[in-house]
Amino acid sequence: MAKVLIVYFSHGGNTRKMAEALSESVKQGGCEVSLKKVAEATVDDLRGADGVLLGSPCYFGCMAAEIKSFIDESIALFGKGELVGKPAGVFASTGGIGGGGELTLMSMLQGLLIHGMVVQGSRKGGHFGPLAIGEPDERVLGELQTYGAQFASLVQRLTA
Repeated sequence: MAKVLIVYFSHGGNTRKMAEALSESVKQGGCEVSLKKVAEATVDDLRGADGVLLGSPCYFGCMAAEIKSFIDESIALFGKGELVGKPAGVFASTGGIGGGGELTLMSMLQGLLIHGMVVQGSRKGGHFGPLAIGEPDERVLGELQTYGAQFASLVQRLTA
């Protein structure tokens, strides 16, 4: 069974709620999921995963420093290209419309793309990944369901 690693940072709980909903959706899509707070995640977790999802709140239009630090630590895998071709994606929460949510998503995607990971966008909803304005509402939870199913399918296709 394909293994998906979901790593997130959450201060107020909104990003955690998104991570948990996404985890359930990916499991329903047929993948094994390891859901970890960023403080518990390691470079070896990245190495062992078939696909990776990162989640962060938006702080000043950027990802949380804890997620940035995790991406920085992944440089240990860069030289050998250990993440090249692995599926990846992102999700985020922000305090308000125009609060920098899409910038946060893009900042996380940059690190994943530089590793050579495969990112699949979405034609509907959050094109770069699910984004909650405050607590995830029914719209966001539905988007997480769709995103998780899409991601599970991508992981399975690329690991087959």
